[in-house]
Amino acid sequence: MTDMAPPPILVLGRDTCADTMRSVALLVRTGVPFTYLHVDTDPTADAWIRRLNDGRWRTPTILVGDPEQPLAILREPSDPELLAAIGLG
Repeated sequence: MTDMAPPPILVLGRDTCADTMRSVALLVRTGVPFTYLHVDTDPTADAWIRRLNDGRWRTPTILVGDPEQPLAILREPSDPELLAAIGLG
């Protein structure tokens, strides 16, 4: 039997956002690989998060799966919501 790799995870967030830091810490603790883009310093990430959230920052916004066609888009998820979306809940 082969273990399935977790889907790609992209976190769009800010270091000054408690919810972003909580979600990042959870991903680190569980050993799930992810990419973190800073919406306050990366113009591409800023445009992306605004496009996904009606022109606003909702941090974190987490894309699960292919970022161009995500399996799930989580906005300010709780820890149980994030774990469920990545198959660990």
